[in-house]
Amino acid sequence: MYKEPLSILLVDDEKAFAKVLALQLSEEYGFHTTIAYSGSEAIEILNNARRGFDVMLLDYKMPDMNGLNVLQWMLEQKNLTPVIMVTAAGSEGVAVEAMKLGAYDYFRKEQIDVPHLVLDIQAVHERHLFRIERIIEAERAKEMSLNKEATDKMRDVINAITPTLNDTFAQLSAELDMRMSRTVSTLPDAPRQELTNSKNEIQKQLRRLETGVRGLLSLYKIVHAKHSETPELETIKKEFETNVRQTVTEQPDALVLEQRLKERRGEV
Repeated sequence: MYKEPLSILLVDDEKAFAKVLALQLSEEYGFHTTIAYSGSEAIEILNNARRGFDVMLLDYKMPDMNGLNVLQWMLEQKNLTPVIMVTAAGSEGVAVEAMKLGAYDYFRKEQIDVPHLVLDIQAVHERHLFRIERIIEAERAKEMSLNKEATDKMRDVINAITPTLNDTFAQLSAELDMRMSRTVSTLPDAPRQELTNSKNEIQKQLRRLETGVRGLLSLYKIVHAKHSETPELETIKKEFETNVRQTVTEQPDALVLEQRLKERRGEV
């Protein structure tokens, strides 16, 4: 039924009873059974265990600390090991308290039927797995909800920033064109060409900066939304590289620039 035998922690101070029950669970049903002969020993085992136990059979009446004390400690430590409480006759109130503290089920010690107990152990284990799955799903849903809220807020911020950045780059380029048009016409050919080339280089770097900022904003949207899938990242990377190559390979055309300047001055 299970890929690996279930691991059981049996906690009971009656050594003869514990040994017989552990032997049956191990030899007849294939469980890995560990015995703790007191509540404090059970806590020590839980603290030091390399891996958790699938189910714990916990006796209520023990001399150092009773089963409810152990359950209270588990609750405080957020130890999620599923517990079946073992009680004596007339301890229905104890069973109710145990269930309030997180126990999955209870057995009366004098009425334990091992085959029935085994079925209950398996059922409790299945219920525990189902409960853990629901907890994980709830945490995932909560994380998705919080992430969506944060993403929506960040998207609003990015949508507000992007136009401002685009306007800034456009204004810088236009301002550079305007100032150059006033200055270049007064210069001799050699200085005019040198200044024109400098302007072209500045505008090229502005376009590269604009491309880089746009790519970073797109990337941030994806990463923040936790949708960083490889195809989307590759698309952003390729678009960025293409735009950068275009700005790098662009060569200033002095004749075209001079024609544009004449048009601005109304000479053609």
